[in-house]
Amino acid sequence: MRKRRNIVMKLAMIFTIIVMTAASFPFEASHIVRAEQSVLVEENFDRLDDRLPDGWKVIEGQAAVENGKLKLTSPSTASPARVLVPLPDESRDIVFEADMTFVSAVEDTRWASLMYRVQSEDYPYYQFAVRRGTTALNGVEFAERDAQNKWVVPEATFFTENFEYNKPYRLKVIISKNRVQQFINNKLVINSDQAMNMKNGDVGFQASGSTVLFDNVKVSTFDQDLPPVDNSGAFLPEEVKTNIINAPTLIGSSLSAAADANTASVLLDVERNAAGHLVTSGLPLSEALAKVKNKHIPILKIEQRGLEEEVVHTLNETQSTDVHIVSSNPDIVKAITTLMPTARGGIIYTKQSFNKHDLNQLVRTVHSSNAKVALIPQKILTVETVHYLHTRMVAVWGMGAGTENAAHELIHTGVDGMITNNPAASVEALAKYPKNTIVQRPIVAAHRGVPSMAPENTMAGYRLAYDLGADQIETDLQLTKDGHIIIMHDTTVDRTTNGKGAVRDLTLEEIRQLDAGSKFGEEFAGEKVPTFKEFLQEFKGKDVILLIELKDVDIEEQAIREIKEAGMVDQVVLQSFDLGSMVKSFELHPEIPVGYLYSAAVPGTQSAKIKNAQKMMDYGTNYNVTLNASYGSTYKEFIQYMRQRGMLTMHWTFREEAPFRDKLAEGLIGPITDYMQWLTDSPINLETPIKKVNLKPGKTSTIRAKAFVDYRTAKKENIPTELFVTENTDVVRVNGNTIEAVSPGTAQVFVKHTFSMLGQEWNVVGEPIEVHVKE
Repeated sequence: MRKRRNIVMKLAMIFTIIVMTAASFPFEASHIVRAEQSVLVEENFDRLDDRLPDGWKVIEGQAAVENGKLKLTSPSTASPARVLVPLPDESRDIVFEADMTFVSAVEDTRWASLMYRVQSEDYPYYQFAVRRGTTALNGVEFAERDAQNKWVVPEATFFTENFEYNKPYRLKVIISKNRVQQFINNKLVINSDQAMNMKNGDVGFQASGSTVLFDNVKVSTFDQDLPPVDNSGAFLPEEVKTNIINAPTLIGSSLSAAADANTASVLLDVERNAAGHLVTSGLPLSEALAKVKNKHIPILKIEQRGLEEEVVHTLNETQSTDVHIVSSNPDIVKAITTLMPTARGGIIYTKQSFNKHDLNQLVRTVHSSNAKVALIPQKILTVETVHYLHTRMVAVWGMGAGTENAAHELIHTGVDGMITNNPAASVEALAKYPKNTIVQRPIVAAHRGVPSMAPENTMAGYRLAYDLGADQIETDLQLTKDGHIIIMHDTTVDRTTNGKGAVRDLTLEEIRQLDAGSKFGEEFAGEKVPTFKEFLQEFKGKDVILLIELKDVDIEEQAIREIKEAGMVDQVVLQSFDLGSMVKSFELHPEIPVGYLYSAAVPGTQSAKIKNAQKMMDYGTNYNVTLNASYGSTYKEFIQYMRQRGMLTMHWTFREEAPFRDKLAEGLIGPITDYMQWLTDSPINLETPIKKVNLKPGKTSTIRAKAFVDYRTAKKENIPTELFVTENTDVVRVNGNTIEAVSPGTAQVFVKHTFSMLGQEWNVVGEPIEVHVKE
């Protein structure tokens, strides 16, 4: 230990305190650990007469005690302010906490921090850095100033709200060996095992481009081991083995059901018992959450009002951040997800049937309740219903699958999840499909129409996209000089028309004089730049969704007003690269789904990939947006993470067959493409004409199937099929489309059609035919 002079610390080494660290450790079922901790430093600056505590040292910039608080002032990142706090025993693992208040910041990217394991009274060191704009994806960091005096940022994330000026926030960091947990207001925000380069050191405070206050500082020893990150961080539950691409995730309807098979999630029915405690399946909720932690994703079903705050308290206490809240009461879902913005929401549908009004109302209710999932009984689900909800960015979890046959039926509706009390039956069903089987129809968005076949962002291109079977038609909005919304991707008209100039410098009349078709081909000469109103009216009432990107700034109110005036609220989805625009759009009309467009690098390791998926899921959930990343930003673990947690996503822009094929094979559901025609003629469903066949030994039956090519036209045609049996059986033999009965018993026979798409072979498979062979 280095020698220090004139160090007078507020030590309380002569006694120990029993602390409740409820928000910090998932060690026991109760998640509450009692530990003896020695206080090394405790300071509130109230009696210091505007001087630093003895032994504390300003090592850079401006810092002083003013009005009972430690004030650090940094005019820029080039002139940071740092204060060192020496520890009497710097070899100990510690808990370091303080209140921090931003007084000012040069801009929202500027930050302040708690430094720890500081070496040589300068650097290297670690820090818990918090930007004033904490809602940015790097708003909160676990960072290292290394031995070369350079920044390394092993982990970064966001907080659910920006730090307000003149409002204190409680920061806490627990440092144990190579493990670090960082908290804001008792909420875990960083959980890392990357503190490997420095094992001990002092602590301190820093400001960069900001003026901040620190108060109520406390440093205590920490004598326990934090759990490994693998057991307390992001995770991918084990899935059922299947050849189905983007197969539904399996959800146990209770703790006992989840324990019987490989279920990714478990439904926990939460209520308050006679003693006033939250319970599920007879267990305290905290104990049930501990039981499933890092094994299954908990889905809390709550129907009783008045439990909201207690539920959130229990989730925070047990560090259960990866969680769904579902209810038939939208107010309950909205209340809990408002209190805990990273908790995902789902609405349980309780009616006995669907009509179009019911579907539209369900979509509106889901989105306006901070939810993305609808839970629907199997008996009222159809392929068409699921696809209708999918195109409006609502994931579907079907409730049923009590038998293997029922599981097959539910699988073929295209649901994203199956909630069942008999997971074993679904495991059995999912195992019986051939390689590269497509059951769930992709949501294909025609990017600016079909720019590979017609001029982009023209009515000719949009009509062609509709005729080719697009599920969504993507477009871009800009504002003219005289305040009209037009369809245009670029900020100028130069690239796509015969004119020149910025859209904002031209009136609608001037833009309508331009030719938007000739540059693509003479056969499109005279095509006009459409207005937004014209685009809306063209597809009103048609079976297609309009995916609308807001390009211009401050266009949200007018765009939504024109959507409402056109009666198109139920036929639009909004998206933007500007997250603030989508937040504003959601506030203006929460019943319209919104998506955040972005692009990012793919992490290098599997653990980093899963952690990044967790961060992005929390980010999207916090702002009620879908994550519409570039397809190059996606990867297998990301796609699986989103599917398991009920978030549908759209991804741009496919212009080559190879990545399109590869991403579909990984399970990507929402491709945005310039080449709608690549998927138009691919079958999307195979209809088995009969469900049961009774035969006597030696007799045969020939099966013919039809394929749906397009839901919009309900077109069916006979296509080549073959039968197959997945099990070794002596009950039947199959040859082409003919079943031959061999000996008494029961067998399942499937109808399969193999087709080529994007340079690869794929399969569509019908529901199984149950063959009974009797003498």
